[in-house]
Amino acid sequence: MTNPTSGPVAIPGDGSLQLTVSSGTQGEVFGFSIPSSAHRAAVQVTATGSTGAKVYKYDSSTGFPDGTAADAGLHAPANSTGKFPDVTRIDFCVKPTKYV
Repeated sequence: MTNPTSGPVAIPGDGSLQLTVSSGTQGEVFGFSIPSSAHRAAVQVTATGSTGAKVYKYDSSTGFPDGTAADAGLHAPANSTGKFPDVTRIDFCVKPTKYV
């Protein structure tokens, strides 16, 4: 998704996730939440800004063997002043979860 803003984001195949984008003293950050009814979990999120891309992985190497349904405080790589630039693109890689 390019030029992300807060609101619902469709997940192809089933449901949507809620995206929250905000600006703070450190710069632009975002978070997401996938409702259990979507039967999906994020396994990777990539945040792109003017400084490049930062990849967040949710797998067994990071303590999330089944992915995650939510996270917050995500951002693009910091610039030379240590601030986070505006996020210009967010890519989500999701996988189906077990139906309970």
